[in-house]
Amino acid sequence: MRTRRSPWMSEGALYGAASGLALAFVVSLFPSSRPVGSRWLASVPLPVAAYAIGVLVAYRRREIEDARAALEVQEELRFSQDHIMANETYRSLSAYLEIAAHQMREPLRALVSGIDVLAASSGLPEGARKQVGALKDDLESLNATLRHLSGYALTRPGRAPFSVSILLHESILLCRRRAAEKKILFAERYTVVPPVMGSAMRVQQALFNVIINAVEAMPFGGGTIVVETAHENDRVIARVRDTGIGIRPDHLPRIFEPFFTTKPERNGVGLGLWAARQMLDIIGADITVKSAPLQGTEVRISFPQAAPLRPGREGTAHPPELDKNTADDRDRHIA
Repeated sequence: MRTRRSPWMSEGALYGAASGLALAFVVSLFPSSRPVGSRWLASVPLPVAAYAIGVLVAYRRREIEDARAALEVQEELRFSQDHIMANETYRSLSAYLEIAAHQMREPLRALVSGIDVLAASSGLPEGARKQVGALKDDLESLNATLRHLSGYALTRPGRAPFSVSILLHESILLCRRRAAEKKILFAERYTVVPPVMGSAMRVQQALFNVIINAVEAMPFGGGTIVVETAHENDRVIARVRDTGIGIRPDHLPRIFEPFFTTKPERNGVGLGLWAARQMLDIIGADITVKSAPLQGTEVRISFPQAAPLRPGREGTAHPPELDKNTADDRDRHIA
């Protein structure tokens, strides 16, 4: 806490005294042209008048400094209140989503077991077997969604180095069925980047939310989503660019608010990007969005690297299952 100095002995008073002395001296040179209200300067010695003016200047400067400090304190208080409210909202939603996921998990396990028994049946026609396979894929997708919901809980998982490229690829695989329905192509462009330290589970949830949002923003009938990594100024960068409908300028500032969505009610509740930012904040990652109507959207995530990149020792260009391919663009129809 700053100690308040007396304006009578402050640097401002000395500065003001010097200014006042100069003013009083100038006024004394032109006694016939003194402005109204300045006659008192002629009735007191110059040093006294100068010091009085200096004190007034010091008081005024102090008032300005105090007003500025009060504004800073008010802004810090507002930020703290917003942060507390955000944490409370996150805590409440986390508890609700964890309960909902728990209630759905057991019935889902029963459904998966029943589908496995049906798929193992020898007398099942080929057409029905394909439908059973598709149903099992849907149940696996639902199970992945439940795992994401459970991950919103506030319990902090352990920290370990992980590859952003691998998590991006795995997130794409989780979206493969929905992407295939809309005939969407993924262009995966991974470069050699250092590992990132944190919870791989949480980061994958965030990446999944970003990628599935891109899929949902794309029109039926095709399009391309570019997923890439880069290394810039000791940061690991992940970008997801779609050629979808874009975001209106008046909606863009609100996309990270909980429950804000422009989708039809049955297609989302507006928690995806909000949850992604909450989880990325934990490891010091930043997420930004650039978009324009009918021009697509780019989501950029900047991660702090775990350690400096040393050739031959650290970094992953692309997921292990893609090692036989080159690091060039790979446009693939995820089916």
